[in-house]
Amino acid sequence: MKIKKRIGLLTPFLDGYYYGKIFVELLNEANKHDSTIYTILARASVQNPVAFNYEVSTSVLDGYILMTNPQSVLPLAPELLHKIESSGKPIVTIGYQESAINCHSLVVENQPSTKEAVLHLIKEHGHKRIAFVGNNEHLDMIERYSGYLEALSEVEIPFDENLVFHTSNALRRGGIVAAETMLAKGIDFTAIFAATDQNAMGTIERLKEAGYRVPEDIAVVGYDDLESSATFNPPLTTVSQSFTDLAKASFNVLYRMMNGEVMDSDFTSIDTKLVKRLSCGCPTTKTVEPTVNVQKQLQESNATLDNLIKRYDQFVERWASATREKNFNFANMFSEKSDWGCLALWDKNDPEQKNLIVTQAFSNFDNHPVPIGAKVPLEQFPPTEWLPEIRKNDYVRVQSIRNERGDWGFIAIVGQVDELVLISQTDITLISFTISASALERDELFQQIRSIAEQLEIVSRTTNDGIWDWDISGNQIQWNVRSHDIFNLIGEALPSDYHSFLELVHREDYHRVKHNFDEHLNEGAPLKTELRIQGKSGEIIWVYVTGDSIRNQDEQAIRIIGSITNISEKKMAEEQIKHLAFHDGLTGLPNRQLLRDRLKLYMAQADRYNYKLGIMMIDLDRFKVINDTLGHHAGDQLIQQVARVLENTIRCSDTVSRSSSEHSTVARLGGDEFIILLSHINDVAELELVANRIIDQFKEPFSIQNHDVFTSASIGISLYPDNGQAFDELTRCADMAMYRAKENGKNQMEIFSSELNSLTVERFVMENQLRKALEREEFILYYQPQIDLESNRIIGMEALLRWNSPERGIVGPMEFIPLAEETGLIIPIGLKVLKEACLQNKKWMEQGFPPTIVSVNISARQLQEKTFVEQVKHVLDETGLPPAYLCLEVTESTAIKNVENSMSMLRELGEIGINIAIDDFGIGYSSLAILKQLPITNIKIDKSFIHDMHIDKDDAAIVRAIIAMAHSLELTVTAEGVETEEQRRLLLKENCNYVQGYYFSQPHSSEKWKQRDGSFVSN
Repeated sequence: MKIKKRIGLLTPFLDGYYYGKIFVELLNEANKHDSTIYTILARASVQNPVAFNYEVSTSVLDGYILMTNPQSVLPLAPELLHKIESSGKPIVTIGYQESAINCHSLVVENQPSTKEAVLHLIKEHGHKRIAFVGNNEHLDMIERYSGYLEALSEVEIPFDENLVFHTSNALRRGGIVAAETMLAKGIDFTAIFAATDQNAMGTIERLKEAGYRVPEDIAVVGYDDLESSATFNPPLTTVSQSFTDLAKASFNVLYRMMNGEVMDSDFTSIDTKLVKRLSCGCPTTKTVEPTVNVQKQLQESNATLDNLIKRYDQFVERWASATREKNFNFANMFSEKSDWGCLALWDKNDPEQKNLIVTQAFSNFDNHPVPIGAKVPLEQFPPTEWLPEIRKNDYVRVQSIRNERGDWGFIAIVGQVDELVLISQTDITLISFTISASALERDELFQQIRSIAEQLEIVSRTTNDGIWDWDISGNQIQWNVRSHDIFNLIGEALPSDYHSFLELVHREDYHRVKHNFDEHLNEGAPLKTELRIQGKSGEIIWVYVTGDSIRNQDEQAIRIIGSITNISEKKMAEEQIKHLAFHDGLTGLPNRQLLRDRLKLYMAQADRYNYKLGIMMIDLDRFKVINDTLGHHAGDQLIQQVARVLENTIRCSDTVSRSSSEHSTVARLGGDEFIILLSHINDVAELELVANRIIDQFKEPFSIQNHDVFTSASIGISLYPDNGQAFDELTRCADMAMYRAKENGKNQMEIFSSELNSLTVERFVMENQLRKALEREEFILYYQPQIDLESNRIIGMEALLRWNSPERGIVGPMEFIPLAEETGLIIPIGLKVLKEACLQNKKWMEQGFPPTIVSVNISARQLQEKTFVEQVKHVLDETGLPPAYLCLEVTESTAIKNVENSMSMLRELGEIGINIAIDDFGIGYSSLAILKQLPITNIKIDKSFIHDMHIDKDDAAIVRAIIAMAHSLELTVTAEGVETEEQRRLLLKENCNYVQGYYFSQPHSSEKWKQRDGSFVSN
């Protein structure tokens, strides 16, 4: 039987256009030659880079292909390289020459090909001032830089360091940042060589936004010949290197060496070719209409996005399933995408980390069991006899399981290649490996505290309180026996973690309790709180929870130990006392004091949500006669029955709206006086309906001591805020109206009218003031900067409208914009804002400020104007501002009010170069539909998600998903409302492009912005 060759591929990544492409081609070659690829991810850590030095699988492999890079932050340790060399097995490196050991290298002629490209710009097109854009992280980038220098030297053009623009990465974003630097320094060159096509495309896009033409003003040449280079606008001149040829040649050389062939040379060169297109000035063959290509690319992007979303959803489900159990379940995490897997942790009795112990495994093949508990030397992992039959397109993947806090061992899996392998940062399996390390860390910490928890349990049995012990890192809570008795009272099992406990907290206490825990965790505030816990069947008890934390050397809480006590009887006694203090002893209705407190609460809610309150003063007619005739006991019975009638009438569904009845209070002031407080009132007619219904109810007799007793009610009505701003003022108005009703014959209602229809008057006054504000130019603009997270430079200004009213002072937009939209005044106001913002940006540019984009908010009413596009064009022509320096921000709700009309207008604006941004993204609806349909360039994440993202994992996950989704569609992302360093740091980690908020600057008027060192600063 022929034995398959086993080839080790050491690489830091398995995805992306470079690593993924070469990996797929190597696997194709392995299939042709009946060989098996072992991928060993040579990356111990990215956040804290260390050289990879694990001798894993060294005794089971027949040869090695190295895709690592000595210039990278993820190199192979010299010790590992010499270990591989000493085995005598053939070694091939891809893309660079490894000088530390004897091996054969497959290299691309980066230096001479770059030299040819630069000389083409010089000799064929006459350029002498040529800039270089690229980074020095990878060896091939360094060689391309050397080729650039060599070309200049050959034609005796002096080297100018000011023409070298280093980027932080080889992607499109790196080119954009380089172009920003060029624009800030000033363009004094006529051509650019970019070390990658992505860098070249980003540079061209930004320069075109600034008004430069390619190649008329600046010629550009890239490197790599990506598929998108030919359809880019303009088509990109580039150096073509074949990753397919690179992979095939490297496999061919290694396979020949494994079969004993001795190579004539230590390296093999891969040919390159200069592909001449329009971006350098060369004539190019006319391509298919861009709209066809764009449509195809959008379809492919949408399909990729759908796959990414589906992939991440599946990953989340696997992760949840893997961690739902007491210990990390390896099979739940990996078995869906892989046919075989083995988790082996370091032998704790082997401090030198030479041996692994198998702890978990799975196999979709019955005849390939893995012995749990078996000890395996690292160099033999995974043993070949444990592996299933390797089918076509299968490969063996070996990964170190470690993070900054620990090193647990290795995972090996067998499966197929991911279909999204050519897209960078989509390697879900790699993410699964990383998260598995955290799960194993959690399991280890849980084991460490278990013995301590058992000791605490013994101690806690001597107390009547429940004792709890929360392991924060593992999110596990241990409880004593007494705790079970407490939770059993509400029919619930002991919560196993913090979130399970919060789910039992009564919804009215939830935010207060969570805030108390957060303050203790983050600031060390005392953890002492009373709360209600509620079971699924509705049972409620009061408990008192207290605790204190154990913190590590960085003062971070890692564990909290506390107690829980049933205080239901104590709270019941307190409630009885409180009830007596705030309720009428005869009827049980709220008394004057409780009504006063509720009115304060209702007024705050009414102010916030823009509705009215109704106050009804009710006095019984002829009560004194009844009381004197039948006696005080009968009078008390009548008062009690009237109280029930009033309550039932208010809660009658056909009397008042549901929201009003649910937020109403019937109170007794004393004697025969009652007062009703109604909330959520939008029209005085609602109060008239309630009052007439009450009057009708009194037409029926009351049964008192076997007598039919008739009485009626006189009702006076006042409204908040129309008739007053305080309890005494409102009740006085209602009382006056009630006496007017009595004076008019009783048994009727009267509405206080000294300030009739004050809301209409106020709206009329404000509308007139708004019209005068336009004439008097009382509207002013403040500007808040938008910061590039990577360069920490201001890239834009958002124009924010304020009303400087002589009568009202500085008025924020939320107070007058709704009325302006309703009355149509927003049309002239919006046009004025647009014109002033564009004019100011043009002035800044003329004063030498760095070119920035000014963002202006657009309302729904403006988008409904048929002439809106022409208005915008006219403003740009009048102010002289290039379209690339204007961004129009629309909210999701604004855009979808008339999708077809919005799309048509925004697309026309986008075609002339204006940027379009979706504002307040995430709080609306149809977000994905908008992303797919509207011609947007930027997404602004609503500040509500940013505010708590550092403490709320749901908000953080939403922010992360929005950023990933936007980047997949090649859109930029701006985070609004950034107020803390922690928020800035997290957004930088998640690769958010831009930020805006008080952490960087409050909005200022244009006069307060000045230039310093090529950037904006405020006075």
